Amino acid sequence: MPETVNASAENDKFSLIVNGQQHSVDSRIVSFEEVVKLADLAPPSPDARYTVTFRNAAEPKEGSLAPGHSVEIKKGGTIFNVKATGKS
Repeated sequence: MPETVNASAENDKFSLIVNGQQHSVDSRIVSFEEVVKLADLAPPSPDARYTVTFRNAAEPKEGSLAPGHSVEIKKGGTIFNVKATGKS
């Protein structure tokens, strides 16, 4: 029985890849802020901004993610790329 509970707990996690590193999250919906936090980048300056692009998501399948917005990840892993940029 305990094995079933563990397997069930693992099934409640959703997999995504951020800058080449695999992560698990509790929700199928992830926000810009969550993805940036998972990227764990050292900001180039205190005024750093982040660019987040994704592919292999549920809908839309690919695009960019803006602050305050979210995307539904797809089973099998959505891929995110996060880049820090200085304020221009």
